Amino acid sequence: MKKLLLFILLIPFISFAQNYSEVIKVPGKNKNQLYVSGREWFAESFKSANNVLQMDDPISGKLIGKGSLIIVLPYNSALMTLPIKLSLEFTIKVSVKDSTYKYEIGSIFIDSGGPHSIDEYKNASTIEGARQVMKDAGMNNPSDKLLKKTAAFNAAIYEGSNLEFQKTIESLKIKMKSTDNW
Repeated sequence: MKKLLLFILLIPFISFAQNYSEVIKVPGKNKNQLYVSGREWFAESFKSANNVLQMDDPISGKLIGKGSLIIVLPYNSALMTLPIKLSLEFTIKVSVKDSTYKYEIGSIFIDSGGPHSIDEYKNASTIEGARQVMKDAGMNNPSDKLLKKTAAFNAAIYEGSNLEFQKTIESLKIKMKSTDNW
């Protein structure tokens, strides 16, 4: 377990950028209505929208924030299953105009003792990817068991991260198409 945790903390990955982006039509909602919906979504989705939002410009129709999500994954050691918490850090941009908005999520990093991109975990989720990362970290002959366990854990981190972003995107879509008819 010590080797795997050390490996996760010291991974010298090659970085690539995964992004999520989509342009969505919302017939019947003008720019201002979409802007207000986006602003409300930030306020409801994060502990403090004021701390999250880096840009809040109703004239240009842009909201840009730096968000953080926590994923909890089970790690099965020889003695017990331990929960491991990882922080997902990202930038989210919502741009609005009449009947249309666009979201962009990027600059995604997973803090596992140091920032690593989500694609670094994807690349290390195969046996060969895990072998290369371990080699780069100075572990020239890791056991097959350690390689399999490392690749599986990296795959779980990657899949868990994607799941959290899909939930975040879905909550934004629901908020943006909702109407406020109180």
